[in-house]
Amino acid sequence: MRTTVRAGRRKVEIRHADKPLFGEDGATKEDLADYYARIAPLMLPLVKGRPVVLERFPEGLDGSGFLVQHPSHPRWIRTVWTSSGRMMECQEAAALVWCADQAAITLHTWSSRTPRLGLPDRMVLDLDPVGSGRAAFAGCREAARVVREVLSELGLAAYVMTTGSRGLHVHSPLRPEVDDMEVRRLAKAVADRVAARAPEEWTTRVRKAARHGRMFVDYLRNGPGQLAVAPYAVRARPGAPVATPITWEELERISSSQEFSIDLERDECPFAGMRRHARSPRRALSLLDRGGRRGRAEAPGGARVTRVMGGNETNGGTT
Repeated sequence: MRTTVRAGRRKVEIRHADKPLFGEDGATKEDLADYYARIAPLMLPLVKGRPVVLERFPEGLDGSGFLVQHPSHPRWIRTVWTSSGRMMECQEAAALVWCADQAAITLHTWSSRTPRLGLPDRMVLDLDPVGSGRAAFAGCREAARVVREVLSELGLAAYVMTTGSRGLHVHSPLRPEVDDMEVRRLAKAVADRVAARAPEEWTTRVRKAARHGRMFVDYLRNGPGQLAVAPYAVRARPGAPVATPITWEELERISSSQEFSIDLERDECPFAGMRRHARSPRRALSLLDRGGRRGRAEAPGGARVTRVMGGNETNGGTT
């Protein structure tokens, strides 16, 4: 079965549109294409200009998946030369829909954009709980609060997103003024500060054997050519969960990273305007090199952020 999906000014053909991608009774390739067409107005501002890697599942979840960094594509899809060769970008809704036709369930992106590739405009901290269930996710949620607190102490903004898999990503928008390795150094320093506040629960040890059951505060999404799941990307899991930007208030009300699925419909994005809150990584690194600031600090916009373990907190107004 073939069909076409309108995406902006283009119509994109979807081959084998009725093929289930998420199990026998799960969402089809056409459902995936419709979702990406529908969510494009919210997703595109977050992925435009970023090199994209496709995670394809030609046989759906019943088969194996693989990453494609240099896909063959229509001439109208924009590409960019990178340190890894020529890569595609998603500059319009039709590009997202074309990815669905390729059974590319999940899109992963760089942390920098053209024309400043190699100078990241975001930093990502990845938090995956060690176990499963509500209690494990509650620990992940608490770690996200602490990441936000540490970022605030360095004058950086914090936005939170479910990964659609197991945990959370905390994004911090940056001015593109230092290179990938300097942003990784900043991310590592933030992660170390987070882990130091609950060393029996969290760690920055990369080797699993050295973690001893503690949650890894993952700073490795930052660095040359490193990838992070794109906001609003569908994940290759039963039920077609979605990596979804949320507000800090929403975080208190959810109990799973898979709270949102391909049925998601939104008119507004909690990450809208994120770039207006980009702060200087150079200044944050300078604070770290001088030992940083202690105690409670003002968040961007002048509000203060106070952490309360296991409870609510004042929103700094950055999301």
